[in-house]
Amino acid sequence: MNGQKPIIIDQAELAWEGWEDADLAAKSAIRWKLLITGERGPSSGLVMGVAEFPPDTRLPLHHHEPEETYYVVSGNGHMVIDNHEAEIGPGSAIYIPSNAKHAVRCIGSEPLVFVFSFACDRFDQIVYHFDE
Repeated sequence: MNGQKPIIIDQAELAWEGWEDADLAAKSAIRWKLLITGERGPSSGLVMGVAEFPPDTRLPLHHHEPEETYYVVSGNGHMVIDNHEAEIGPGSAIYIPSNAKHAVRCIGSEPLVFVFSFACDRFDQIVYHFDE
């Protein structure tokens, strides 16, 4: 055993978070809950959370060092990763390589909700570089 302790989180007990930068928050009204992250518990090597995009909301084109995954729980969206574009919806699993430029937009009448994960120890280690 490696000495790490298990973590069980109920997302209903966590507050929603958003961008600290007011200009970015005005452009991208997404919100998220960090479920597993080294800032809040004894986890390492993995950050996991849930994101919610209201209808017609987008996360602008950006990139970051850690690779990332999404798993769509509900709603529909349009995803761009480098030169690839696809419609995403419930059951879609997405892999975003390290430093790939990507963007996502909610295209339905209901919020787009997905689980995300990063291959790093802590969410505060992720530096978002916006490309537009």
